[in-house]
Amino acid sequence: MGDYHDYVFDVAGRRLVGDFEAMYQAEDTSGFDSWHERDLRPLRKQIAREILNEQNFSSILEIGCGKGTFTHLLKKRNNRVVATDLSPTAIARAQQSYGDIDFRAMTIDEVCAMDDRFDLVIVMGTFAYVENWKDCVALLPKLAPSFFVAEYIPPDPIGYVKSIEELVGTVGKHFNISTKVVIDDVHCMLMASL
Repeated sequence: MGDYHDYVFDVAGRRLVGDFEAMYQAEDTSGFDSWHERDLRPLRKQIAREILNEQNFSSILEIGCGKGTFTHLLKKRNNRVVATDLSPTAIARAQQSYGDIDFRAMTIDEVCAMDDRFDLVIVMGTFAYVENWKDCVALLPKLAPSFFVAEYIPPDPIGYVKSIEELVGTVGKHFNISTKVVIDDVHCMLMASL
C-alpha cells in the first residue's frame, strides 16, 4: 500500500498502527499528503461542507483536524473555531497555514474532558482510530448541543468503527439525528443535535 497508510494500519496483521506523529513528520521527506487532506474536491468533503454551511455556528470544536485544511472552511468572520489533533506536527502546520483558528495538540480524552462549551462539535474521519470512540460520543453533549460526524467505514474494517449501523446507533443514543448521508456504502455523515 505504501505512503501514509504504513503509519496508520498494518493491513496484513489487521491491526491499527496509529503512528500519526511519525506520519506527519514523514510527509515532506516521503512526498505524500496524509489522507489526501489538501484535496477538497472529493464528494464527501463537498457534501460535508454543504451540510455545515446550512447553519451559522458561533463556536465550533473540531476533533482530529490534521493540518487544518477542512477546518479553515469552518472559520467565518463572526465565529470561534477550536481545532484539536493528537499530532503536534500536524497542529504546527495548521497554525502556520491558518492563524485565525485556535489549534491545539490534545488527545481525544483531553478534548472530551474540556470544560469549554461550543455550539457544534465536528469529527471527520477520526473515530476509526479511537478505541474508546463510543465513550467519547457519550461525552460530547456536555461540549455542544450539535454534532457532525463523517466516517469512512470500508467492508471488513480494521478500524474501531465496524459499521454504519454501529455509528448511527451510537450517535442516536446521545443525539437526535437530523441528517444522514451515506455515499457508496462506505462514507457516512450524520448531523445531530440534542
